[in-house]
Amino acid sequence: MNPRFRSLLGLQVIVVVVAFAIPLLAAAEVRDLPPPVEVFVRGEKPIFLDRGTTLGEALAGLHLRPHSGSLLDVEGRILRRRAFPGRILLNGLAAPRRTVLSDGDRIRVVSHPNQVEPLARRVIRLPGRHPEDPQFYLGTAPGEEIVTTGKISGELVSTLFQPTGSLRQPRSVALTFDDGPNPIDTPRILSVLHRFHVRATFFTIGYLVERFPDIVRREQRMGMVVGDHTWDHPNRPPFKTLPPDVIRSEMQRAQAELQSIGVTTRLFRPPGGSTSTQVETIAQELGMRVVLWSIDPRDWENRISSTAIVVSVLSSVRPGSIVIMHDGGGDQSATAAALPQIIKGIRKMHLQIEPVS
Repeated sequence: MNPRFRSLLGLQVIVVVVAFAIPLLAAAEVRDLPPPVEVFVRGEKPIFLDRGTTLGEALAGLHLRPHSGSLLDVEGRILRRRAFPGRILLNGLAAPRRTVLSDGDRIRVVSHPNQVEPLARRVIRLPGRHPEDPQFYLGTAPGEEIVTTGKISGELVSTLFQPTGSLRQPRSVALTFDDGPNPIDTPRILSVLHRFHVRATFFTIGYLVERFPDIVRREQRMGMVVGDHTWDHPNRPPFKTLPPDVIRSEMQRAQAELQSIGVTTRLFRPPGGSTSTQVETIAQELGMRVVLWSIDPRDWENRISSTAIVVSVLSSVRPGSIVIMHDGGGDQSATAAALPQIIKGIRKMHLQIEPVS
């Protein structure tokens, strides 16, 4: 045989042997790898992970993150963020993130939605001989006022009056405005009230009275009643939970600012309607009565329309109603736009409009 041919034949044999050996080596390498770990997430189809994977690595790789819920007040504002933390459970139990996963492990993501604060119910007995403190309606009648508020925030949710004697309720409605004076919206609202010959009640914030005294003087010249709405509207934490000396200071400082421009007030409205026996007692000591409301069209909400405000007020108004609206605290152009229809609608019901006195 040709020596050269024998050499080529030997090379072919070597190539065949090597080619055959490579798959064997690859197969041997595969056999040496540990089998994957089979785990279940949310009870769904199994997921295969490298053996030795920890719980923390799995959570990061699978992008598993529980949602933590916040505690909201009755108006939907956040009282405490992440008050209800989400959890990751491994086989139904809390486990360290460094735990190495095993076959059949079950990972469960427990998220918590936001939760609204619980409600508190207060029954106020009314003798009906004079305007009550706190006052929710015009007129007087013996009975019980059932007041529902947020248990934590103290925000007013609803009031229900149950008379126990003859009802002496005037055929009048009070329009009240909070959180001013505001250099844009308060003059707009005053112009509407002037055009329709309406007197209303303005609960003003002390530091804004200091900043815009001429607007408050205009309110007084027009026959409006001006009330105290604290110095700077503290509502976090709820006003009624503040220390007594802080509550008194908020009332007294705002009252003094009004007096400095010639306005004497006998009415006080706490931020958010957050009141208590202590708040009412301090107000009385300062010569004021707490005034709340019976109708709230929530005109402070973002993007609320003037039509929504009108419908909310006119669908609820009754003889003796006290309506809360706002001339400050944000853009109140919708309130100013709604006011003419509200006034016309109340008068079509043969009701008068008068300030709280």
